[in-house]
Formats: sequence, structure tokens, C-alpha cells
Amino acid sequence: SLRHPQDCKMAISNGKAVLCEKSMSPDATVAREVLDAASDAGVLFVHGVWSRFFPAMARLREIIDSGKIGTVRSARASFCQNDGAGSCSALLETGIYCAQFLQWVLGGSGGEGEPKVRGACRVVHESGNDEHVSAIIEFPGDRVGSFECSLAHCSGRSATVYGTGGVIDVSFPFWCPTSVTVTRMSGLGSQKWEEPEVHECPLPEDIAPLQTEDGETPGFNFVNSQGLSYEAREVNRCVREGLTESPLFNSRQCLEIMKLIEDIGRYGS
Repeated sequence: SLRHPQDCKMAISNGKAVLCEKSMSPDATVAREVLDAASDAGVLFVHGVWSRFFPAMARLREIIDSGKIGTVRSARASFCQNDGAGSCSALLETGIYCAQFLQWVLGGSGGEGEPKVRGACRVVHESGNDEHVSAIIEFPGDRVGSFECSLAHCSGRSATVYGTGGVIDVSFPFWCPTSVTVTRMSGLGSQKWEEPEVHECPLPEDIAPLQTEDGETPGFNFVNSQGLSYEAREVNRCVREGLTESPLFNSRQCLEIMKLIEDIGRYGS
């Protein structure tokens, strides 16, 4: 992500729309510089956190807004993989997916105030990059989110939303989901569980890996890569309509996430 802001500014200064892979910058200050440059130039900038463009994420938000699990009070997310420890920051690599999930399910329109980091624990690799991080975030409306990210060990890489009347589970891979499961709970001690309700959002069937020059088709590198087409479709829509940001992940939300990442990164420094 250290090259990302430089390349973004160069493209923006030449009047080009930009889709920048996460993380767009090492901190919120640099992120604001990029976003301000795009705004001043009147060109589109989209932070490529592809989670935001999945239909299952939209369905998740619809379920929350419907009140099906009552009032949402908290959420958690875990993204730990034993791959890349020390090569980069776990916060910027996988933690950003956790933070954006919590913002999506616990955050508001921005008028209620900003989320605040209330605690964090960081394990730092000898390279100086964090390799394992846990954090607790307070959101407006007395909502609390927690997450864990790591590049040094594995987790189930799932997420859950907790409400007064039930829960919503987003199983692996929660950052590029194809389904969400709603379980309503009631009665004494919330021990009456209704039958889980699964909402499926299949990946597009017309997206396939390309063949190599030798005629082989090795497949995609990462799970649910077909879902990158959702992000591409949204960026194309924004370009056609002359937008300078995507309403699915606008500049306010982007800065809020980068500020959370920056504040968490201060713990243990």
C-alpha cells in the first residue's frame, strides 16, 4: 500500500478515474490527500474493498434494516491466515476487511458520530510489521464491534451480527460472501431458537479463469474471485454516470475505516 497513494495521485493528476486495491494508503492522513486530490480534480476514486459490492452484503444490510433480529447491538469478525507474517501489516492486509464489515453492520449515515477504538492488542513481527491484532471498537448508539486479524495463524474467517432477537452468521469467506444465515432467538434466556433461514447469493456463472499460453486453465488464486466482477460493474456504473465516488463505499466511509486502522496501529507502538 506504500506505492498505492503515489500511483493514485499520478493517475488523478492526469484526469484518470482510479480503482485502487486495498489498502489505499498506510494511514488516514495519506488517504485524505488522495481523496482530496480526486475531489479537486473531479474524477472518480474507488477504494477497492471488494466486499462492499457483493450482493450478499447488500442482503445482510437489508435483513438488519428489516428488524428481523431486533436491534443490533454488536458484531465480530475474524480474518486470520498463516501466510505472509512479517511481509506486510496484518491490519492493512486482512484487518481492513474486518473493520469494513463492522462499519457496514454497525455504522450509521455519519450523522451520529464516529466510531472509536476502545482497546487493542498487537503482536509485532521482527520486521516491524504487526502480524496479529485484536481490537474493540465502540460505534454510535452503544454498539460494539470486535475483530481479530493475523498473518501468522488460522481462524475460521467468519463474522456474526448480534441482535436483541437473534443473530446473523456469515461463514467463510465472510469478506466475499455468497450466503448469510439468520437465526431468530426468543424466550427465557433466549433459548428458543427458530429454524435457521439461509439467504443464498450465488456467484455469477459467466465468469471463468482464462487459459494460459500452454492451454492449461489453472483456476483462480483466491476464493470467490468471480466476485471481483461486482466491483468492476459498480466502477463501470460510476464512470458512465459521471460520479466521483461510489455510494457503496464513499469517501467518508473510506476515511473512517482508515482512521480506525491508524488508531488501532498506535496500540503497543
